[in-house]
Amino acid sequence: MQYLIYNGTMLLTTVTNVLTYTASGLTPLTSYTFGVSVWNGVRESAKVTLAVKTRGIQLTIPKTLTVGASVTLRRLDYSLGLVPIGTEPAGAFGGTNASTLTATVKSNSGGSSVVELTTADTTFADGTKLTLQPDGTYAAFNGYKAVYYS
Repeated sequence: MQYLIYNGTMLLTTVTNVLTYTASGLTPLTSYTFGVSVWNGVRESAKVTLAVKTRGIQLTIPKTLTVGASVTLRRLDYSLGLVPIGTEPAGAFGGTNASTLTATVKSNSGGSSVVELTTADTTFADGTKLTLQPDGTYAAFNGYKAVYYS
């Protein structure tokens, strides 16, 4: 027996004798409708569907924060110190494309907190850990991109 796995009306894959499937490449904070039908070699059954919404990217901050609280992070491109002075793009001294990211504290344990972005920003991978900086802020870097919590 084969199972046909759909994302909306698009066939993702066909599996045989497997009762689990992991979808990859999903976008944070996005709604999807997955479907499954059975193919018996002659015809396809009616599709059973499930609507889901992915969660936001989660970041770890090494500081105890209040679960459920809303926190603000600052995101910059070409942050000062990531690009040698004199080689930064025009107008990029100290960072460009500044934006504010809102997150919710999901949990805390052992002096660290997990926060989940409430926007679909994908600059940083799920599970990224911010580290304490000499100026007292917490930061993570991805190439020429940075996110800060203070």
